[in-house]
Amino acid sequence: MAKYLVLAMTNPLPGRDSEFNEWYDRVAIPAYASLPHVRPLGRYRSVPHDGYEFEMKDIGFEYLSVYEIETDDLEAAFSEIRVALAKATEEGRYHFSQAIDKGRFFEPVFVQI
Repeated sequence: MAKYLVLAMTNPLPGRDSEFNEWYDRVAIPAYASLPHVRPLGRYRSVPHDGYEFEMKDIGFEYLSVYEIETDDLEAAFSEIRVALAKATEEGRYHFSQAIDKGRFFEPVFVQI
């Protein structure tokens, strides 16, 4: 079975870090952990440093959440995930945070090689 990583790169709206982080901890991560094929691997915050010559000084994203998806059919898995997330929304277990800067949101998917 193939393994994929989803890298959710996000920023909170100005002044809404606390609300953003509370939503991730109390709403998003529990909901995402209940989805088929999805395993949350952790959340990270960008830190400035001078460790590498080739470092990008401003990546434009303050937060990173990493999720693993294991499946033989990625498109079918995403369809199942969307259905399960819609059900979680209907049941009141999930909602998208209003504290996320929707203008700066990036979610690439990588497959293990």
